[in-house]
Amino acid sequence: MHIIVIGVDHTTAPIALREQVACSARMIPQMLQAARLVTQESVLLSTCNRFELYAVCEDIAQCREDLLQVICEERNVAYQELEPLSYSFVDERAYAHLFGVTSGLYSLVPGEPQIQGQVVEALEIAQGNGHAGPVTSALFRAAVVAGKRARSETGISRNAASLSHVAVQLARRLLPDFHQASVLLVGSGTMSELAARNLRDNGAQKLVIVNRTQANAVALAESLQATLRPFDELHESLLEADVVISSTRAPHAIITMDLMTRVMAQRAGRTLVLIDIALPRDVESAVSTLPGVYLHNLDDLQREVERGIQLRLQETAHVQDIIAEEVESFKRWLASLSVVSTISELRHQADLIRQQELARTLRQLSPTLSEHELAAVQELTNRLMNKLLHAPTRNLKDAAAAGEGHVYAQATRYLFGLEEKSDASSTRNESKQAGYDADPLGGATVAKAVAGS
Repeated sequence: MHIIVIGVDHTTAPIALREQVACSARMIPQMLQAARLVTQESVLLSTCNRFELYAVCEDIAQCREDLLQVICEERNVAYQELEPLSYSFVDERAYAHLFGVTSGLYSLVPGEPQIQGQVVEALEIAQGNGHAGPVTSALFRAAVVAGKRARSETGISRNAASLSHVAVQLARRLLPDFHQASVLLVGSGTMSELAARNLRDNGAQKLVIVNRTQANAVALAESLQATLRPFDELHESLLEADVVISSTRAPHAIITMDLMTRVMAQRAGRTLVLIDIALPRDVESAVSTLPGVYLHNLDDLQREVERGIQLRLQETAHVQDIIAEEVESFKRWLASLSVVSTISELRHQADLIRQQELARTLRQLSPTLSEHELAAVQELTNRLMNKLLHAPTRNLKDAAAAGEGHVYAQATRYLFGLEEKSDASSTRNESKQAGYDADPLGGATVAKAVAGS
């Protein structure tokens, strides 16, 4: 059994090809249904920057060719176009790749948080349609664990690395009483919406939106509990604001030197922070010469973005260490599957013997035992069985992790008189007993699950 990933991303394929292979959530089940004909399990991760099909199969070379053919047929892409631009990883490299993806190492903006939710959604879709089995489910759960650790234990996501985030962080730095500040958003497009939501997330209480077309801004204002004003009230809004973030599609400056000269004359010396994230610029550059005005444009913000990205990239080595730890944990869990059947049958046989002997004893003692005493005897036999089986169970899993599971499984079957059986053949049906599939999403690490008996 092997795990393989076939994919393309923003580093290997042009946007036209990525658009062609991309699948919306409703299209993914059809792709997975086609992949299921040539694989045992599959999960598809499709985002704006990557398309990756993860699968469990036996013959790696054949599986790679089959999956490429499936993608080409389902997405109407020529094999000669897709194959040279695609990448594929197998087993340990596949685990490490997915863990790196979920941690944000391979995102356009390193450490961005959206990919973790996209990985969770990919697993949910595959599970909901019966295409993700125990192995791919465990792999994607382990990826979520790795992603959470990367973001909580390193600085991969801590420094602002997008224009909207940088704009908000800049406003916070320049305004000590940011929570009480009045923030004016000029425009209601995508950049304005991102900035507005970041402002709310960072504690801004008073938001005012000024837009030329009010109908376009109503939904945004309602969702943010912001005040919406018509564009002809821009002058009055500038008088009240402490910080202005402007992002319109106007072909020329809308916050002019003449307008700001009049505004600043009426502000009685109060400073004003202007952050212009529009192109063409919304604010005339000469405005920066006015006393009390702090103007920052796209070039200023881009320098901060690049600095934030560099700071995030410095955390790469720490993230790679976490990924290496989680890969080893997942490998241990995967290896433990080879002895699942033996462990299950050993415990089943031991429990049958326990129940038989307990029943024989209770037939003699039950008339003289209270209900509480009967429960105590039951608990005693359970504890004895579990303690006796703890070491054999743990040692079998350790042997499996070391690549010797089949040797010790056969020895256990011989010593305890269990029926001869190939453990690997029962992996798919019994893998939950290895302990990982029972974990809640993002809960215990794989290592903890494998270590438990």
